[in-house]
Amino acid sequence: MVDRSPEWVVSGLLTLFSGRHLMHVRRALAAALAVPLLLAGCSEDKPEPKMPDPPPTSTSPTDEPTETETAEAESAEGFIRRWVKAGDEMQVTGETDEYDAMTPDCAACQSFVASVADVYAEGGSAKFAGSKIVQVKRVGDEPPTFDLTKELPETRIIRGDGTTETLPGGRTTIRVTLGKKRGEWVVTHFGIL
Repeated sequence: MVDRSPEWVVSGLLTLFSGRHLMHVRRALAAALAVPLLLAGCSEDKPEPKMPDPPPTSTSPTDEPTETETAEAESAEGFIRRWVKAGDEMQVTGETDEYDAMTPDCAACQSFVASVADVYAEGGSAKFAGSKIVQVKRVGDEPPTFDLTKELPETRIIRGDGTTETLPGGRTTIRVTLGKKRGEWVVTHFGIL
């Protein structure tokens, strides 16, 4: 059963429809950048084969960090920004896996995941332009706790039966508490202030 109380509408939907949009923008941008490169390769001249550069033979402290090292070095604030983006993307696409993995023990987050999944499972969708982070302010160290202020545009939720809910845009501040699970940041709680 889906909680459709006003509190759910305010808390869940304010974060519900905020970021998958960025993924689509990135894909479109990548495609737009790739087309000129492909066209530049189309000429009447015979191509000359190029040998790939040999891989580096040794690593040094100046080498780029590996993906694992980068993830381990992610700051709490960087994680919160990525969490907001994942929530935004989830709301626009209905794909819950990334956000769900970032919030395994957060009851409010899991309720949000279930609500989004329900909308999409019933053939619904959402129109949301994505949230804008105004400020991330640390307010506690143990556990790491932050006040996150976001600006949200108007959100339209189109249900599978054709009914539409419109949620007004505005500015909201939520308190986010983090923890670690298997060495990675996770959200353990969030609530609207």
